[in-house]
Amino acid sequence: MRTDFEVVFFSDSRYEELTAEISYKDQILCQLNKDKGIDNIEVEFFADARILVEQVAMKFPLNEFLAVLEEAKKDLIE
Repeated sequence: MRTDFEVVFFSDSRYEELTAEISYKDQILCQLNKDKGIDNIEVEFFADARILVEQVAMKFPLNEFLAVLEEAKKDLIE
């Protein structure tokens, strides 16, 4: 399935564990971290985390977003 979402995994100095950053059309939406354990993964939303040349409408299919969140969570746990 082609999607405008992207998930990037990296080590953020604010967290002890690996984090997952989810973007939509290159605009950062949120970051997942598992510092409190795999059963307590936290999501942090970002309103203006990246300045883009063009404004991105933050409107997308819910099912697509939920699928991306679930996949990122699964990969973060592994």
